[in-house]
Amino acid sequence: MLHEKRLILSPYRVLLIGPRRAILKILRARKIPFSVWREDATYPIMDAQKVVTEPLFNTTKKLQQFVNEAFAGESFTHVIAGSESAVYAAAVARRIVGARASATTTALRCRDKLAMKQYLSDYDIPMTRFLAESAVDSAATAFAYLGSPLVRKQRKSSGGRSFELITREQDLILRQNGRNILEKFVSAPEASIESFIHDGEIKFVNTTRYLEKGHVNLVPAAFDETLQAAMLKLNRQVIEALKISWGTTHLEVYLTDNGLLFGEIALRPPGGYIMNAMQHAYAFNPWEAFVAIELGEPFEFPQFATAYSCVEILHPGIGRISAIHGEQQVKEHASVREFRLKVKVGDMIHKREAAGQDIGYLLHVSETPAARLDLYHHFKNQFVIDIT
Repeated sequence: MLHEKRLILSPYRVLLIGPRRAILKILRARKIPFSVWREDATYPIMDAQKVVTEPLFNTTKKLQQFVNEAFAGESFTHVIAGSESAVYAAAVARRIVGARASATTTALRCRDKLAMKQYLSDYDIPMTRFLAESAVDSAATAFAYLGSPLVRKQRKSSGGRSFELITREQDLILRQNGRNILEKFVSAPEASIESFIHDGEIKFVNTTRYLEKGHVNLVPAAFDETLQAAMLKLNRQVIEALKISWGTTHLEVYLTDNGLLFGEIALRPPGGYIMNAMQHAYAFNPWEAFVAIELGEPFEFPQFATAYSCVEILHPGIGRISAIHGEQQVKEHASVREFRLKVKVGDMIHKREAAGQDIGYLLHVSETPAARLDLYHHFKNQFVIDIT
């Protein structure tokens, strides 16, 4: 008997802006045809239908012009943003290429810290004081309103890039280019809330504790019930105010003695290997969930965590590596789920400009929050990178 091999075509065609390897892996596994728009050619993508390497422009006009030129006559069912800088570009591109649309105003507010905070101020969201730098007439005015120290950030940046802590008036040289926001400095622990939203409903939520901001993330956070409930309430308020009907969000919050303060929200997956940590804590693949949400598909999320993850992001500081202690013990430890070290003895480590820059990471799991902290301290003492 002759058996005919039937080719099953995917109903999707995706434009991925700001590619991440984990997203590419899911698209490939699902045999979804895709094209890529990336800012730099850091690694080859040989199986894409089309690869465009160009900047992700900041203005709507430039974005519209580029998409019309680069993808002329092409249509996509979906446009997926894989990075912070790709969120607004994706919202603009969706309307041009006929893909599932999202609100460009929402995308802009989730990208522009000033627009975000100005908008959310009308919804009684608790947050630290802020000013548009371009609207400030003198350093004295800024310090009088915000106090000392104050923080200067670029309105459209992420991962701690462009963060400046300024303590004296004479050190604040005002820039009138409209690119920055000034904020009152908040000295308090921080945490984040990750949400997967489908058809206007939050289908899954995780809280992350920043044990050491930029270096150690605990997933799930395991806060007490009162704090957990307050965080989830704030998260819902922000998502509803911004009218986010679908997508994956990453909201950062300050845990002050006087209550929660909203930091910012991003409409994209979190960094800091939090997605990896969620996978091991909840026993599901959050990248599969992310792609499903982007495609408008339902996804069966876990109801609770089965383990407590800790991810340690490695960056010992500036200098040359003189010794690495305990690497083999880390590799052999039964609780370690992921471990990557990108450097060796003799390598030079440069200044860390953003949270996404590291020399590796260590992810381990425990059965209880207390055991997780014990294991963290164990590795902190046993796994050491010497710098000279």
